[in-house]
Amino acid sequence: MRLRYLIAIAGLIVGCAGPAGAKDRDPYAELSAQLEELLTPQTWLRGKVTEADVSLLFDYVRSSMFAASQGFPPPAFPEELRQRVEQLKRDLKLQGSLAGLLLLNALEAAARQAVRDATVEPDRRN
Repeated sequence: MRLRYLIAIAGLIVGCAGPAGAKDRDPYAELSAQLEELLTPQTWLRGKVTEADVSLLFDYVRSSMFAASQGFPPPAFPEELRQRVEQLKRDLKLQGSLAGLLLLNALEAAARQAVRDATVEPDRRN
């Protein structure tokens, strides 16, 4: 339930912050910049995956490869690694929701600007 409140609050903050500085800006450039930022792995993994997590994963892969090479079944998936995977799953779901809200706000701004641009009448004072 807290996740829904966090997403709603983040959406409201982003939604209210956008119009505050909306004068003379290019929503298409903003949309492009936000898309580029959202698609980088650093954005998704920053602060979520540690070197210890990477070590846990590769230790398990090594153990599995060794067991397979000897004809043994793979070792049991470590509980600590399972917990980290579950935490990462929750974090990425939350980040995905927030990214979706940001993208939706950027798309709305671009669509509004496109409508404004299409409805502006040309200057006929010539």
